[in-house]
Amino acid sequence: MSEYIISLLLVVLVSVFTVYPLFLGRRKPGVADSPEVDRLEQLYEKRDLYYSSIKDIELDRDMGKLNEQDYAELVSRYKEKAAAVTKQISELQLTEKNEKSKEKMKASPFEASVS
Repeated sequence: MSEYIISLLLVVLVSVFTVYPLFLGRRKPGVADSPEVDRLEQLYEKRDLYYSSIKDIELDRDMGKLNEQDYAELVSRYKEKAAAVTKQISELQLTEKNEKSKEKMKASPFEASVS
């Protein structure tokens, strides 16, 4: 009887050990959890999606699925969106850089002025 309990316990432990990582969020090692990092990743994905859409539009034009007027309108729209997202990325990175500088100054004003 105790053999069955030990076997069952072993199976449960192995199952938990195997399935546990699936329930965790995917995180990159060494990346701190912060809303800025999440927001930055979302912005990069959004920007990449717009660039991918532009490539698809160019392919559609080359294949004759889009006329020049539609092509120009769509590319212009997606380039504007990509530029706006790129601007948001730059602003967020600048904000993070400024916050880190302020933290560094608070931590040690002398070291910050020397470096």
